[in-house]
Amino acid sequence: MTGKHLVSIPDTQISESQPFIDSLSSVPRHGLHNPIKNKERYLMLGAVCQKTAEVLHDPEVFQYFVSLIQKSVPKSNAQASACVKVTRAFFENFSGDNVRFAAEAFQMPGDH
Repeated sequence: MTGKHLVSIPDTQISESQPFIDSLSSVPRHGLHNPIKNKERYLMLGAVCQKTAEVLHDPEVFQYFVSLIQKSVPKSNAQASACVKVTRAFFENFSGDNVRFAAEAFQMPGDH
């Protein structure tokens, strides 16, 4: 590779980064999206999961995600469809109280 194709990127000056540092300093240590400190986030996150599951029932959206999987992983249509179905079932299940349980760090034993 020759040097003629390289793009020179100027160094960032301290004065240019100060707005980002100020913005980071204004965020509370527990974060902006912590559902323990912001109880309304439970409802919002549950609604997001519910809407995700609802949208995945649309055949056009479902097939779009199947094709995305097939573009990145060598799977048959049945295998990729099963991946999307499992993901949809997860969001259907998670949209209830599981959002709240996730913040409690309650762990269920799995199969491995």
